[in-house]
Amino acid sequence: FRQQMTAQQLFGVGISTEFNGHGGSARSLALAGKTLVEYGGNIGVAMSWLIHEMTARWLIMFWGTDSQKKTYLPQLAAGKKTASFAVSEPGVGAHPKHIKTTAEKVPDGYLLNGEKTYLTNGPMADLFIVIAVTGKIAGKNRFTGFIIPKDSPGLEVTDPLILPFLHPCPHCGIRLNNCRLKPDQILGTSGSAYPEMVLPFRTIEDAMMMGLMIGGVLFLLRHLISILNRNPIDPDDPLIRDLAGIKCTIDSLAVISDAAAEKLDNNDDNDLLLSTGLFFRAQIGEILKTVEKIMNTADMKPDHKMTHMINDLSAMRRIAETVSKLKLKKLGYSLLSGD
Repeated sequence: FRQQMTAQQLFGVGISTEFNGHGGSARSLALAGKTLVEYGGNIGVAMSWLIHEMTARWLIMFWGTDSQKKTYLPQLAAGKKTASFAVSEPGVGAHPKHIKTTAEKVPDGYLLNGEKTYLTNGPMADLFIVIAVTGKIAGKNRFTGFIIPKDSPGLEVTDPLILPFLHPCPHCGIRLNNCRLKPDQILGTSGSAYPEMVLPFRTIEDAMMMGLMIGGVLFLLRHLISILNRNPIDPDDPLIRDLAGIKCTIDSLAVISDAAAEKLDNNDDNDLLLSTGLFFRAQIGEILKTVEKIMNTADMKPDHKMTHMINDLSAMRRIAETVSKLKLKKLGYSLLSGD
């Protein structure tokens, strides 16, 4: 699908025109993602595209040096190269206390050693943005980001991960064994990658995924209506109100998605993005419950595309469920303490 998207000039939406991109906003990306899912019927394809765009825009375009931007952004905008963000590690995820990948300072640069996993777009990536420990201050790890081309000596791409959702969005891992890098391969501020890139990227990802999920539930709604219209429906049937409820919720979530994208464009404070992100995912869950209720009540047998979409939307909610609970817990404590 990468070749097909390249032919349709779908890459580079969020990359500046200075680097041959379309110069679109965060809202443009969110709307494009929504449209791809609503009419394409596949979240996995749209997610792969969106992560490509996010990595180019919010990592390389925002944090790259002039040389790095000129080297990579035109190729990313043209779809000729793809970058993968390598933060998570086997067994520990992206928790800063447990990340073990290190970048040791040597006379001519750095030696990287470690392993990363669950890398979105990893199997087709041409370069990896790797987060590694480069020291400690007051007992806390300090992290630095590095741009590493796929063919770098010491970098090994592991076998693709077979996940039961979001097909065909590809995932894999990488191993770094004395991978030697030059100082000009540092991305962003040395020692500050976690607060400057990793944490903001999570917030950006939460906001941008709203468009994909809206596209997904719109796809389901259209299919429900199509199936229900095959037989006459009583005007007083409660299913009619259930359908209207789904549409009202989707319309409201679209307003939230637009507002979240606008805040990203304006570099506004992220506190509201946290609250809206948690609320958004909860409402997607309620929509899926209503979809299931309608299908059961109407004795409806969903087609393959509907089943695939429901599975992917449910997976997207599950992936963030643990983090969402922790965020809610932290928010609740801050309310009680008056912070």
